[in-house]
Amino acid sequence: MKRWVRILLIVMAVLLLGGGSYVYYIWNKPHRDVTQEKGIDISAQQLYDEFKANEAAANKKYLNKAVQLNGEVGDVSVNQDSSVVVNFKTNDPIFVINCTFKTSPGVLKAGDHIVFKGICTGYIPDNDVVINEGVLVK
Repeated sequence: MKRWVRILLIVMAVLLLGGGSYVYYIWNKPHRDVTQEKGIDISAQQLYDEFKANEAAANKKYLNKAVQLNGEVGDVSVNQDSSVVVNFKTNDPIFVINCTFKTSPGVLKAGDHIVFKGICTGYIPDNDVVINEGVLVK
C-alpha cells in the first residue's frame, strides 16, 4: 500500500474516533440542575423592563444564567410536553415572562404570588422573556 494512502487512513480513523468520543461526551453530559444554583434575584417586571430597554445588555447579564423571579401569576397552562407553564404579569397587558417548570409545581392559579427559579433562554422581541427548567421556590 502506498504511504499517502496509509497516512490518509490513519488521519480518517483518528478523526472518526475523536468525533465519536465528542458525540458520546455530549450525549452523556449531565443535565443542568437549577436547584443547586444561586439565582439572580429579580422581580418579573424588572426583568421584562431590562430586556425591553436594552436586549443586548440584558442578554449579557441573564442569558443562560439561573434567575430567581418573584411576581404575580398571570395564567397557568400545560405545553405539548405536558410541562406546566406560568406566565408572570407585567405592566404591559400583552407581554409576559414565560416560565416552564421542570417538575410539576402543584396547584397554581392566576393572582398567586410565587418565587420561581429557572434558566433564562432569552427574549422574543415584541412578545415575552422565556425561562425554562424551572422550579417553584415558594
